[in-house]
Amino acid sequence: MRGLEETVSVWFAIPSARPAHEVEDRLRLWRERGYKIALFCDVKRSHMPVAEILLIGEYLGYALAVNALVAEILCRDSDAAWVVTGGDDTDPDNSHMAREIAEECSKHFTGTFGVMQPTGDRWDGGCIDRICGSPWLGREFCERANQGRGPLWYEYTHMFVDEELQNVAIGLGILWQRPDLTHIHHHFCRVGDRVDWARGRQAMPEFLREANSLAHWEKFRALFQARRAAGFPGSEPLPA
Repeated sequence: MRGLEETVSVWFAIPSARPAHEVEDRLRLWRERGYKIALFCDVKRSHMPVAEILLIGEYLGYALAVNALVAEILCRDSDAAWVVTGGDDTDPDNSHMAREIAEECSKHFTGTFGVMQPTGDRWDGGCIDRICGSPWLGREFCERANQGRGPLWYEYTHMFVDEELQNVAIGLGILWQRPDLTHIHHHFCRVGDRVDWARGRQAMPEFLREANSLAHWEKFRALFQARRAAGFPGSEPLPA
């Protein structure tokens, strides 16, 4: 089984707009846990974060950026069994090495056609229970999901991409939620384990303003609701 091979690799793949000095300390945490790093950046800066894979291009949204990174990972690394995504404000589970979790996932799914979400971070009333905000995506799932378009539905640029992923994974019977694993999400409006939007509006990074606007929320909520009502058309996996 691929997931149990000694050569298995696990990647942390995210788009990032933060300056390198702000993101490198967090990436170091992922490296220390045994993850390889893949980043998508829309602007080449004088100092870029260090990553095994670095894609630079026009940013057309979270889903397309992650899908591009996943495609590059699967092309370059035949040993890549699992890809983790999320944000550059998310920490890895600090009590397990990447390979250990990968082996457990591959054993649970009897392969890599699966989606696993750590749910140990209980901030905002346990909002992580209803989304896949920092999921583990198996290689076979990445190859077959959405008729081969990639693991995330391409129309979402930020909000609701994680909620559709969870719904699709549930529909396929391949979602594993693990409260024993924790990805701490350092959201800009987080104060302890609660949401403080008044503080958040002051500290919100400029590159997140459109994605957190009411117009964005309403547009992509309507997309999600329409797709859910229609059974998420196009999300069907390619045949095994």
